[in-house]
Amino acid sequence: MDFLHVHDLLIKKPNLLIALLDMTELDTWHPDVCQFQKLKSYQSLNLANTEKIIHVTKGVLLQQVNNADICKISVNAIWSTNDVIFHNVFHQNQYEYLAIGEVEIAIFDARLILDTLSKEPFFPDFLIDYNKRQQEEFFQFSYMLTKNIRDRVLDVMKRFSKKHPDGYMVPKRVNSLLLSKCCQATPATIKKALLDLKHEKRIIKKEQHLFIREEMT
Repeated sequence: MDFLHVHDLLIKKPNLLIALLDMTELDTWHPDVCQFQKLKSYQSLNLANTEKIIHVTKGVLLQQVNNADICKISVNAIWSTNDVIFHNVFHQNQYEYLAIGEVEIAIFDARLILDTLSKEPFFPDFLIDYNKRQQEEFFQFSYMLTKNIRDRVLDVMKRFSKKHPDGYMVPKRVNSLLLSKCCQATPATIKKALLDLKHEKRIIKKEQHLFIREEMT
């Protein structure tokens, strides 16, 4: 099956890709197949219009859209460890990526990978699963934009945080700049929302760490 005939289905479950590659005979460590790269905190990755598959092996990566016409950069997605990203494979977009903390990635030649998978009998099932997940994420992102700014801030902070007996412990790298991009709001609006949340004690500071109080959200 040629994957181009069913590319409209491949919109969900990209994280299955790595497990599927393990079922093939492809040498994913060969430099013609995959390049490994480390990004420092807030370092950008710009792959232009090349067709690539990015596997985040460590850290958090923001996928951004640079709209040069209106001089605006907006966050399209948040990717973390073990996530897989299809970059300009099925449609062309001017995506850029920003590392939040130290990030390690593997960058695959998309055409070689998908041509290999297209010859495998499990590929149609993979496409269907991928489609379902992408649709769910689209509706989740759209739903987030219907919430007020404080609820958006809490949702995004939880996404980056770890569960803790005191609630959710927020990493220090989660600042107003990062939240403004993820919540589609200005840094000033985010700072105001954070002050309100602290005043309401929905966010508390304890031992130099911020915590989201789970029982209050």
